[in-house]
Amino acid sequence: MLLLVSCALALLIVRLRATYSVIRVDGDSMAPTLTDGDRLLVQRVAASALRCGQIAVVRAPQFVGGTFLIKRIAGLPGDPVPPSVAPVVAEGRIPVGNVVLLSDNSEDGFDSRDHGYFPIADVHAVTRRRLSPGSAGLSVKETA
Repeated sequence: MLLLVSCALALLIVRLRATYSVIRVDGDSMAPTLTDGDRLLVQRVAASALRCGQIAVVRAPQFVGGTFLIKRIAGLPGDPVPPSVAPVVAEGRIPVGNVVLLSDNSEDGFDSRDHGYFPIADVHAVTRRRLSPGSAGLSVKETA
């Protein structure tokens, strides 16, 4: 019985570690919501679970080394293109397989105003909780 409980607990821990991570914010593109050094609990989710307004961790393949960015989801497939992004893209609606991502601090960040759409497959996780600032965790670059 003890072996069964131990196996179940080990499986639960493995599953939680595969789903949740703690990351550290590196940069000010999401200020004042998030600041340099903040720690966040993030959860990997399916694309179908993404919602506008969520803060997402996004793979940024255009940067060397597979940098991650942290941005707010401002538009999902089928949504109208937000006015701040309209000069960068020609379509009236966000195409299937893409999202619009924006920095809260528009003066200090690389987002859809600069890049256009981001592939929805590059959304790695969404923020579930802000933890205390300044501790260890995966560093997430916020700015270009």
